[in-house]
Amino acid sequence: MEFQMCRLLIAAGKFDLSEIIDDFKTMAMDQNEKHENNAGKEFRHGDGWGIVFMQDGRMQVKTFLAACYEDDAIEAYRTLDTPLCVLHARKGSKGSVKLENVHPFQASGYAFCHNGTVDDELLYEDHLKPAGDTDSEKLFYYLISNLSEGLNERVIYDKYTGIKEFTGINSIVTDGETSFIVNWFSKKPEYYTLKVLETPDCAIISSEILPHFRGGDWRRSHNRDIYRMNTSKMEIVKNAHMK
Repeated sequence: MEFQMCRLLIAAGKFDLSEIIDDFKTMAMDQNEKHENNAGKEFRHGDGWGIVFMQDGRMQVKTFLAACYEDDAIEAYRTLDTPLCVLHARKGSKGSVKLENVHPFQASGYAFCHNGTVDDELLYEDHLKPAGDTDSEKLFYYLISNLSEGLNERVIYDKYTGIKEFTGINSIVTDGETSFIVNWFSKKPEYYTLKVLETPDCAIISSEILPHFRGGDWRRSHNRDIYRMNTSKMEIVKNAHMK
């Protein structure tokens, strides 16, 4: 099994995107937290980066092939006024280093990013045709295929339960207003466990505790947790499918 390792985060509410970007770059440069992949070695995530944000009430998705910590293009987003931001830094394995393999992927009104590797052969609707060659893009299409009532926690839980061979299927999927954040892995809990922060101003879920928010009341997610985040209400609901 090859290993695809990434760093991802989502923020909703009122936040300083410049601080979020600084912290995202610090994570991608492997200068923030210790985990199983950087014991005694550097483990950077430099195979492209992407961002989701809201502009004039519409969801925007942008991807870039350069490492986020070396890409001047990221500077243009520091002053962006948006109630939602998703950031993803790729360290590729399945799929070459090319723009078509950079997350987030976009289809059917959703944007999607993933951390981990899936070895199962996943089925999806014929009209969904991967532009790249990653397991992540196929996972996205598997997730949004045959949605009779739209995407929700129960759909995600049932579909992910059907996946057998994987290291991690941590993922964020959003339509701009409602986002689902999944913490789901089979190994390396320090690397894959997501961290959650809720403040009066914003809600953040991230691969690592963000340096600018280190003093906040962060909590660790649990394996197979699924969160729903509402952009306009800035609220997080955990495991609604279990109630």
